[in-house]
Amino acid sequence: MKKVIIIGAGPAGLTAANELLKHEGYEVTILEETNEIGGISRTVKYNGNRMDIGGHRFFSKDDRITNYWKDLMPVQGHNSFDDEKLSRVKSLVAGGPDPEKEDKVMLIRNRVSRIYYLKKFFDYPITMKKETFKNMGLKRTIKAGFSYIKSVIIKRKENSLEDFYINRFGKVLYNMFFEKYTEKLWGRHPSQISADWGAQRVKGLSIMAILKNIISKKKNKGNQKTVETSLIEEFYYPKYGPGQLWETLAEKIEKNGGKILKNHKVTSINISDNKITSVTCSADNGIIDITGDIFISSMPLKDLVSGFKRRECTG
Repeated sequence: MKKVIIIGAGPAGLTAANELLKHEGYEVTILEETNEIGGISRTVKYNGNRMDIGGHRFFSKDDRITNYWKDLMPVQGHNSFDDEKLSRVKSLVAGGPDPEKEDKVMLIRNRVSRIYYLKKFFDYPITMKKETFKNMGLKRTIKAGFSYIKSVIIKRKENSLEDFYINRFGKVLYNMFFEKYTEKLWGRHPSQISADWGAQRVKGLSIMAILKNIISKKKNKGNQKTVETSLIEEFYYPKYGPGQLWETLAEKIEKNGGKILKNHKVTSINISDNKITSVTCSADNGIIDITGDIFISSMPLKDLVSGFKRRECTG
C-alpha cells in the first residue's frame, strides 16, 4: 500500500485524491491549512450568508469534465423559485432533481457581466446590440468603427494583452471596455500581461467572433459548443455556491477511505537523498512530520519552492 500525501484541499488536490482512490493500493491523505474545503473556489459562510471567493461559473466544452461535475451534482430537472418568478425558459434535464426539494443540484444560471461606463451599463464581453450603440452615442460609434477598420488593416505585433485586444477591437473600444477593466481585475496594466496568457483567458474573443456568435445562435439555438467560451451565456452553478461541489467531493473521498486533515499547514517539504521523504506541518496539536511514498502539491508555487528543506541522512 503506497502512502500518498496531497497538499491542499482545493479542486486540484481533491480531484487527484478522488482519482487515486478509484484504484487499489493507495492510502490517500490530504493536508489542508485552513478549516475550509475548496481552496480559492470555496464558498465562505458568514452570519448565515454564503460568499463566493473564486471561480464559480461551471462550464466546459470537454464532456469528460462536464460529466465529472454532473456525477457529483446532477443538473436541475425542474424550475427553481426564481426561474418561475422571472419566467425563465431553460433546457431542463429530464429526470433531474427539483432544486426546491433537493440540495445537491446544479442550477442552470444565466451569465450577466456588465461594465459601468459613461454612467451606463454595457455588456461584457461587448455585444452588437442596439443598446450598446445607443449608450456609446453616434460620435463614439463612428470613431470606434474607424478604429476597428484600422486594426484590421494594420496589425500590431502581439507582445502584450494590450496588443491582443487592440488587434481584435481597435484602440477606441480597447480604451473604453478592456484597459481599465483588465487592470482592476488582474492588478496589472494589459501592456504588462503576456499576450499568450491573455489569449487563454479570452480565447476567440473578437468582433468577428461576436458577429459569428449572433449568426450561429440563430442556426444552432441551445448548442453552446458552437459558441466561443468567452461568449457563453449559460453556466452551471451549485445550489449553495461553488464550495458545495468541492464539499460534496470531499465527502465522497472520506467515504471511500481517504483522509482530509484540516488546519494542517505545510511549512516545509523535507528532502533526503534527492527524494521527498516527509512534510512538516503546523497543526492544532503542534509541529508534526508526516511521511509518505508519493507527494502531490497544489499549494502556490512560491510557497512550494520556499518550503523545500534538505535533510542529511544519519545512520
